[in-house]
Amino acid sequence: MQLEQQESFRIEGPQLEVFGQIESKLPAPAKKRPAAVLAIVLAALVAVFGIGGAKLKGRQASVQALYTATNEHGSGMTGDLALRADAAANLIRLCGQVLGTDDATVQAAQAALDGWNAAADAGGPADQFAANTALGGAVTAMYQQTDAAGGVTEAISGQYTEFLSRQDIILRTAANDYNPAAQGYNDTVSGFPANVIGLLWGAGEVQLFQ
Repeated sequence: MQLEQQESFRIEGPQLEVFGQIESKLPAPAKKRPAAVLAIVLAALVAVFGIGGAKLKGRQASVQALYTATNEHGSGMTGDLALRADAAANLIRLCGQVLGTDDATVQAAQAALDGWNAAADAGGPADQFAANTALGGAVTAMYQQTDAAGGVTEAISGQYTEFLSRQDIILRTAANDYNPAAQGYNDTVSGFPANVIGLLWGAGEVQLFQ
């Protein structure tokens, strides 16, 4: 999935030079008046923190949108995660018919799927990464148990292939698109003065899918 690269964020602009020029053109008495100097300083701060804050907040929203974005084929990270969960649910049902619903690996896979669904509803990328990883381990253990029992059918094999292939797509998209953009934004917002502006505007770091 090809997503637009995020532009770098820089706290600068002509507004600082303009205010410096205004101050230099003030008459000498005005330069000595604290009120005049204070007005210039306040105006500059409003420009930097206002424009810079809006820009930072906008970049945060753009990075977060990458996580749920879809390409021209209608697929994306969250969509592929949902399809992987669907394959897991099908495997739990099919393997449960072979091993029995009381089998420990079937129950563990169901618990992992429940954990994934909870993370999908309320968690961020990092929470979903952890839940997805746990689901992968539990489903694989259940599949191996089914295979050892000689119960792997064509339907089970097909669903397991889908389950694994979705993971490959998800990790590739995260590595190529989302995580680099998220890390770049986090590097910016952790530095000064972006960290101060981000605190005022509620533009903190975003979670990585890892």
